[in-house]
Amino acid sequence: MLTAFLLLLGYIAFYAKYTVWSGDFAWGDRYVSTAAELAAFISVPLLLRYRVQLRKPIWILGIILIVLSACTQIASLAFWLPLEIYQMETLGHPTFVIALRFKNIVAFALGKMDQWGLTNHAMMEDDWDYVHITTWNFLPFLLRRVGEAPAWVVRITLIVWGISIAAFAGTLWRLARLLRRQS
Repeated sequence: MLTAFLLLLGYIAFYAKYTVWSGDFAWGDRYVSTAAELAAFISVPLLLRYRVQLRKPIWILGIILIVLSACTQIASLAFWLPLEIYQMETLGHPTFVIALRFKNIVAFALGKMDQWGLTNHAMMEDDWDYVHITTWNFLPFLLRRVGEAPAWVVRITLIVWGISIAAFAGTLWRLARLLRRQS
């Protein structure tokens, strides 16, 4: 743990005076975020290793933080990254971008982007951006929306994507069973 946090401190110190460290449209500093995530991820195996010794509220809080972090990471991938930047032109500042991303996910899933005031003229000015911010930002959906790939490629990509998600869900289910059995 000490080494991971020293690495993080080194990254912060190295990039502290870097002129373009903002990350542009990113949700965080692009140069330090990887080291921060690696340092923070050490907590997951530690939480699993010492779950029996920890008090129940700490265990529950740890699980809640892991779930919230995973949801935030998945939400950050759901749409093309400048979506909220375009929306802030009409919604104004300050805007809690992560909450706006979750609102976009719900509105898009329900087909209510226009009704909830989440579309504006700025989104439509760049055709390439418009195509990407009006669909899920995952390969099968982008291939279908852009329309350049043949239909069979889109179908195969959706199948591979679905199988991968099912395999991941199965792995998580087996891991949860194993953890319950060891408890």
